[in-house]
Amino acid sequence: MIEFRKIENSSDLLFSKIYELYLSTFPAAERRNLDSLEQILNCDKNFEMDALMRNGDFVGFFDFWAFEHFTYVEHFAVSSKMRGQNIGSEVVKTFLSRINLPVVLEVEMPQDEQSIRRVGFYERLGFKVLSHDYAQPYYDGSGKLLPMLLMSNDHHFAEKHFGMIKNTLYRDVYRYSP
Repeated sequence: MIEFRKIENSSDLLFSKIYELYLSTFPAAERRNLDSLEQILNCDKNFEMDALMRNGDFVGFFDFWAFEHFTYVEHFAVSSKMRGQNIGSEVVKTFLSRINLPVVLEVEMPQDEQSIRRVGFYERLGFKVLSHDYAQPYYDGSGKLLPMLLMSNDHHFAEKHFGMIKNTLYRDVYRYSP
């Protein structure tokens, strides 16, 4: 069984393991630098980061933003040595059972085998791709945009409120003003 262990601040001993996995899993355009991640973790009440633990061992991490009308999953990764053991499905199912709001997340455009599999993974867990065009602002503040897809487990809500979701993500997560 997977345990979500909340990371209260960047001095938590598990934070360094999370950051190491974060760096090895996400390309630079899709991640924060260390200072920015520490700032958000230490100071933003809407942001939560959890270490994923199994039998006392670190197996990955999960971070998300709790907003008034929806929850946004920003990053989620399982250690490479633990992949293929259905940990990812267990983590998402457990998370969804704890959340009473629609959940939104970003995925890469399905252009290669890995990105196609990622979309399928979330679809099998009840998420659907939104029909609206969307681009993720780079975390480096350059103003560049990376075409992505938004998915939600409450497709009707997310389609109806796409503008509010996008504006919230741009303002609160990316600190980006178009």
